[in-house]
Amino acid sequence: MPPLALIASALIALIVGYLSTLWVINQAKKSGFVGKDINKINKPEVPLMGGIGIIAGFIAGSFSLLITDTRSERVIPAVILSSLLIAFLGLLDDIFNIRQAIRAFLPLFASVPLIVYSVGHSVISIPFIGPINFGIFYYVIIIPFALTITSNAFNMLEGLNGLGAGMGIIMLSALAYIGLTHKGATYQAGLIALIAVFSLLGFLLLNKYPAKVFPGNIGTYFIGALIGAIGIAGYMYTALAVLYIPYVIEFILKARTRFKGISFGKVDDEGKLYWDEKPHSLTHVIMKLGRFKEYQIVMILWLIEALFAVLAVYLQITTIII
Repeated sequence: MPPLALIASALIALIVGYLSTLWVINQAKKSGFVGKDINKINKPEVPLMGGIGIIAGFIAGSFSLLITDTRSERVIPAVILSSLLIAFLGLLDDIFNIRQAIRAFLPLFASVPLIVYSVGHSVISIPFIGPINFGIFYYVIIIPFALTITSNAFNMLEGLNGLGAGMGIIMLSALAYIGLTHKGATYQAGLIALIAVFSLLGFLLLNKYPAKVFPGNIGTYFIGALIGAIGIAGYMYTALAVLYIPYVIEFILKARTRFKGISFGKVDDEGKLYWDEKPHSLTHVIMKLGRFKEYQIVMILWLIEALFAVLAVYLQITTIII
């Protein structure tokens, strides 16, 4: 793909994502879609559903990519459709607070576009083992559950300014690097991952500490689904598994609370966060090491994810099968 065309698509994703998020901020304030930022002393009200801006930026960048690179005409629609279906789930959750059972299993149906796209490819290369052909189980079990896990797990580790968007940028950057250094479907998935990185960057400019907007469930579900869909479409399962290790730990911590635990902290008089109970989240694990400002905790978690991203790239580059 011509470098200038890719740069143009990435910039479109960045600009549209940023401007769309600004629009969401104004509209959310007018409509009363706000939530309290409880990690601050004064508990300010912050507009919700900023994930709409992420989606707008990603779609704009992806469509411009389709215009200049028709080879992506199967990969992009599959990723967009599956991600949007799960984003719709997040929107319903933001508005109606739907039941956990629905949140957990609706992604199974959202995997259909990815299943159709993947027909004819059922082989996964596993590190230290080699390629394994899973046959029909690849379509009816592996793809649906991979998308379900990636979308639901990503939603668990959230609650601090910029945390989810930054984690998503790191994870998608790893997938973009892997994809752009390979060929075929993996390369096409890498292109989409790069577009997603810039869309998230446009949002992060407004979501970073102190946040002017929250992603909402529509944002966290969409980011998680997008990471999963890109990894599935590009056959980067090893990378997905490694990138989600922090989220596996988060799942275990949340499971101890029967998924009623929170990721927020308690705020002292200096505006630093602490936690004096059993940890419900990785954020609490860091808080128990010392009292930090909110943005410092976020940066520590970003660093941890970056280390796993390096490991994911290292392990994945030798196992891709096209």
